[in-house]
Amino acid sequence: MIGKENFDLIQSKTVMIVGLGGVGGYACEALVRSGIQKVVLIDHDKVDISNLNRQIIASEKTIGERKTKIMKDRLLSINPKLEIISYDLFFSKENIGQIFSEKVDYVVDAIDTISSKIDLWKYCLGNNIKLISCLGMARKLDPQKVFITKLSKTENDPMAKTLRSLARKNDVSLDIPVVFSEEKPLEMSEAKKENLGSMMFVPATAGIMCGYYIINDIIDIKDK
Repeated sequence: MIGKENFDLIQSKTVMIVGLGGVGGYACEALVRSGIQKVVLIDHDKVDISNLNRQIIASEKTIGERKTKIMKDRLLSINPKLEIISYDLFFSKENIGQIFSEKVDYVVDAIDTISSKIDLWKYCLGNNIKLISCLGMARKLDPQKVFITKLSKTENDPMAKTLRSLARKNDVSLDIPVVFSEEKPLEMSEAKKENLGSMMFVPATAGIMCGYYIINDIIDIKDK
């Protein structure tokens, strides 16, 4: 479909996925099934029963296990020759040096914590590492409203608004490519807002879009 030369090019790239939840898990699997041969996995969390409705690594059998371990096992069952580096830790500017100890070509930002997103963006932009960042997908239901754009073009997204403000304060370009949903978050009571619920459709679509962005950037699928 894409030819040997393009497939070889895909296989030559290393992708880091930061956050293996509802978005990152699907991005990771899409990339590996598309031919990426080396991935770096970052997540500090364990699979929880609340993950069953949307996360690709969540099942009754994996509850309580480390997400990095479950994802690693899953990916190796798809491609036993896959090279995987995993860090079972919470991404922060204090451990950036450890995480980026090897060359990385692309990063999928599937982090929920806003301060960590800014730290990751600054590092990638400062070190010429290509990045695709996923914005808020909670309390949204329509996968048809998910698309790729620039941070500067986003609206109706509380996370995006905060990130735009912090990006300006930190001299971070608003041209960062993002996966964004134009759907307005569903209204919830103040009590329920602490638990940002979601269903599979939107985060899964966002993850697939992150994977597509990277593969398309490597070989320019649109021209094939």
